[in-house]
Amino acid sequence: MLACARAVRTTLTASLLLSILLSFTGCGITKPAGASFASVTLKGKSFEDIRSVSAQVFQENEYRVLALQPQMVFEKEGSQMQTLAYSGVVAAHEGQGVAVRVRAQMVSMGPDTLRLQCQAYVVRSPHTFFEEEQRLPNRKGWDYQMLLNKVASRLK
Repeated sequence: MLACARAVRTTLTASLLLSILLSFTGCGITKPAGASFASVTLKGKSFEDIRSVSAQVFQENEYRVLALQPQMVFEKEGSQMQTLAYSGVVAAHEGQGVAVRVRAQMVSMGPDTLRLQCQAYVVRSPHTFFEEEQRLPNRKGWDYQMLLNKVASRLK
């Protein structure tokens, strides 16, 4: 009887910890895989309107527009901390930087409904032969979700 009660308590504790962990990670576990980093659903908006407003919002947040079709690509210089974290002390000391690149796309969700979704990457040695993109984990998606929310609010 005691062993059974202990097993139930252990299972409940583990379930509670897992629930708390998932709620704080921002993992997007309930969203489709492509939308798990950051996404918004837009109704009655054209591809062109979404592209235009997305470009404005990202530019206002210090991103350069690298491409708008077929996929939107935005990029900005990474911080010293990102350079240190993703390229190391030597690269940071020598002035080598990283870039933050956001790839956004629109996915049709049915008649008159589009999902704008994005994924961010840290890019080592940007715009060189040795360029390397490293996908940011879903828990880092909050800032990008806020950018997409701005796009959605401007389109209302």
